[in-house]
Amino acid sequence: MLVKHRINASLNWIETRKLNEREKNTLLDEYKISDEVLEYVLDTYEQSNYIHEPEDEQELVILHMPAKSQENNRYTTKPIAFLIKDNNLFTFNESNLSLMNHDMNKETGQERIDTPVSFMLEKIYFLMSSYFPVLREVTRQRHVLDDMLTKKLTNKELVKLAYLQQSLTFILNAAESNVEALTILEKSKFGKELSNVEKERLEDALIEAEQIVHMAELEAKIVDKIAKIFDSIMNNNLNDTMKFLT
Repeated sequence: MLVKHRINASLNWIETRKLNEREKNTLLDEYKISDEVLEYVLDTYEQSNYIHEPEDEQELVILHMPAKSQENNRYTTKPIAFLIKDNNLFTFNESNLSLMNHDMNKETGQERIDTPVSFMLEKIYFLMSSYFPVLREVTRQRHVLDDMLTKKLTNKELVKLAYLQQSLTFILNAAESNVEALTILEKSKFGKELSNVEKERLEDALIEAEQIVHMAELEAKIVDKIAKIFDSIMNNNLNDTMKFLT
């Protein structure tokens, strides 16, 4: 999908998801996006990053957002990308993340959105905020498993615990890489030339990203402790069984 939204006289938002070959050629030929940049934004394994291309005057920001697997109630993360070129802001969502689709279409303060840069920073802030409901869901899952400590443990609970640990590993790694990418952006020549309002919004997004890291670290430590208790209980149960059999 490739859709052009006319926001105002100095800003076009080109929204893309799961591009086909014809749409890729449109980006290459009509919008003059380089092959290298297109390769970055279409790679579903690309890490969070900020890339400045002085020759083509392109600013590329890649961040990771949570993606929930409905099959096993587990979270992974997928990259999304923002590309600024001329008066255009391109957004790339090759994994078709629902969080990205939802937050990009949210109403925001129009006084902030008058250029591709201000539009991008506003949306990055909202996307960072989207992590908090995910972390609350992870915390809820952890409480459910915590309550199981006083009951008979089964393999089902152990699998849920393993999924929870995996989810937190993905979330924490993504959150840390998001902070790194936004920090590089803030300290870059491009970041230092932002207006005061734009700098403030970037700082807001960075604060949100850092808070996500702190919350994910804390939750991961708690889940690891629960895992050790689970392991201890299972070992004790196994020892009791072996004594009985002996």
